[in-house]
Amino acid sequence: MHMKIISRHRILPIALAAALALTAAACGSSGGSGGGGSSSTPTTSGGGGGGGTPIDVTLKDFSIAVAKSGSIPPGTYTFHVSNDGPSSHNLTVNGPGVANKATSTFAPGGSEDLTVTLSNGTYDLYCSVPGHKAAGMDTKLVVGSGGAASGGGSSSGGGSSSSGGGWA
Repeated sequence: MHMKIISRHRILPIALAAALALTAAACGSSGGSGGGGSSSTPTTSGGGGGGGTPIDVTLKDFSIAVAKSGSIPPGTYTFHVSNDGPSSHNLTVNGPGVANKATSTFAPGGSEDLTVTLSNGTYDLYCSVPGHKAAGMDTKLVVGSGGAASGGGSSSGGGSSSSGGGWA
């Protein structure tokens, strides 16, 4: 009987630790602040198998280069994001129907995929690491006619970027 009490006392902390680890892992994958991940926690793998139309995005200190020019048609896209800078970065997307969809913040030399469904409108693609957007890691992506849906955004330049980002 003494043996059962000891084993119950050992099982409960292990079960609680496992439940906490699973909860933390689920919360941590929503993007934004994970600091030291090295290569990938992709939504889909590089070739776009099952994801959306692939678009390459390169992050550097302090610019974002998107390998598409002009506007793109509405649809599902997989951004293959590479960090070619010496600092950790992420890619965050905001626009019609998309709020703060992001990769994790990942280390130089790493890459991650981010799959997002985009409708007509102008989307803001930027790095949400404090100070990086203001330093030039901010660009616009025009989808469809660009002028639709939310907020009367200025689609100035049809896909060009302010302060250092831009199309590759």
